[in-house]
Amino acid sequence: METDGTRSVVSPIYPSTTFARALDHGLPDHRGRELCYARPDNPSVRAAEETLRDLEGGADCALFSSGMAALNAALEGARRACVETTPTRVFVAAPTCAYFAVRFRIVEWCASRNLEVVSYDPDVPFSAHGLDPSAEEVREESEAKGRRSGYAGKSLRTALREQRELGRRAMMVWIESPANPGWDHVDIQRAVDAARDCDAFCVCVDATVATPIIMNPLAMGADLVMHSATKYLNGHGDVVAGALVTRVEDETWRCVTHERKLGGATLGAFDAYLLSRGMRTLELRVKRQSATALWLANALKDFIDKVREDSGVEAGVVLYPGLVPGFVKQCKEHDVEDECTSDGSTKRTYHGGMMSLCFYDFLGLRSDEKKVRVERLVAFCRTFATSCKIWTCATSLGGFESLIEHRYSVEEPGSMDPFVPFGLLRLSVGLENRRELLEDLKQAFWHALDDMRGRDTVNADSLPKSQEQ
Repeated sequence: METDGTRSVVSPIYPSTTFARALDHGLPDHRGRELCYARPDNPSVRAAEETLRDLEGGADCALFSSGMAALNAALEGARRACVETTPTRVFVAAPTCAYFAVRFRIVEWCASRNLEVVSYDPDVPFSAHGLDPSAEEVREESEAKGRRSGYAGKSLRTALREQRELGRRAMMVWIESPANPGWDHVDIQRAVDAARDCDAFCVCVDATVATPIIMNPLAMGADLVMHSATKYLNGHGDVVAGALVTRVEDETWRCVTHERKLGGATLGAFDAYLLSRGMRTLELRVKRQSATALWLANALKDFIDKVREDSGVEAGVVLYPGLVPGFVKQCKEHDVEDECTSDGSTKRTYHGGMMSLCFYDFLGLRSDEKKVRVERLVAFCRTFATSCKIWTCATSLGGFESLIEHRYSVEEPGSMDPFVPFGLLRLSVGLENRRELLEDLKQAFWHALDDMRGRDTVNADSLPKSQEQ
């Protein structure tokens, strides 16, 4: 892409915060935008915005200093535009499965403006990924400290219709699909149709995990797409950034950009440069991470099944969007020209590089005390995460390195998410060799079990035994 008069291949960094006026007091022009001060516009930032805009197929893009800053701008922009045209009471609809920090912020933001948050359930909830209904301990634990306990018990369409009958209008329908960390998903097309039928003002999709390589919510009718650009878009773990992309440049978008300009949550030139660098390899990274993740998900399913067959113990379940048909149907097809697929097809869908391992309370089946059972499971998961040699125990996702994290340990005490299961390990698949990644997880599993065998409170006879033993 030609970025300036130098015809540089890589977009240059423009560190300047101010731009000199001409003798007639006019402003320099950069791609149709007058440059006055770097808070509203910077050429390096604009280059990254145009790249993401084109990837999403949108009309415009705005970058922010973080994903949460983008969320705040979306909410405030929609509110300002909506209240000007809506005489009735407005509210925000958000799924029960939304990432805890995002949902917490939506609730907090609405409370400060005397607005209500109306909850709705995902189309495919956490429990549908494979929880065995025959396992009593699994069911009890999931309902007590799992995702089902937070369900609203109603679909988006039902929730919107109920509010419409009360004379209220949805200012915004918030969608996160797949949702972190259980990878619940919302059928975006169905959600958009329901929102339009019920006169919702704005539909915004958090597509951080999916990325534009996997799906395009704007093509399904969404008004805005949000990204934590810190994650997959950057892909190198060296930028904190957020993004909003709009389907049309309407009043909502004018209010969003106005909020960014006056709120000051803009992205710096160097961070924009790094983000542009990351997006140049986005497709290659996401395809590789997705292919590895799908292979790992199936291999881990086989491993857990083998543990159950050998020991009779229900150890856990693999949560991965690519294992859920409803999510797969929403994914874009890509031409496969240089690869031979097993079925001879020339097209392939990708489902992202995020998955979770949710372990059941198989360590405490002989204990009647719930506290003891929970403590054993938490200790096992902590040891599992820290025993990995290739997977790094760290908080983030979407980078080229593989990361693992025990969510309950990270969020406790005083967690903002009361629904994260005790035994959930969140995995972000990187670019390493897939077989080495699998073997690393297996050795960590057996290492964690050996650690539990060394505890006096655990009956070693009840634990699975490795093939080596």
